[in-house]
Amino acid sequence: MTPEQYETIIKLLSEIQKTGGSDPYRLVLYLVPNIGIIFGTTLLFFLFQWWHKQKMALIQSGQYKPWSFDIRLYSFFLGLLLTFTGFALSFVFILVLGRSMAMLGGLIPFAIGLGLLTFYKMSR
Repeated sequence: MTPEQYETIIKLLSEIQKTGGSDPYRLVLYLVPNIGIIFGTTLLFFLFQWWHKQKMALIQSGQYKPWSFDIRLYSFFLGLLLTFTGFALSFVFILVLGRSMAMLGGLIPFAIGLGLLTFYKMSR
């Protein structure tokens, strides 16, 4: 590194340090994501608590009917959906961008979809 480059970097850093300290809007910008996470977590906590209390009340009154979940049918549906979505995304990324790292945006759902279809086929 040349001395001129070093002086330029020091000058830029000192300007950033002078201007970046006491602006109140920066505090708000830094706090917004944290408040959002806290609010979202609190909302989810009370939602899950409400679902639990609702289920307990249904069990106590004798009106609860457990529902069955067919993992095979769900994996087949999700596998088809992800396979065709991943195939379409890969095709478009190859046409637009050529062979690049953007292909992973289509190949990852494609591979997950194929894995789910394999699970559907193997779980008989």
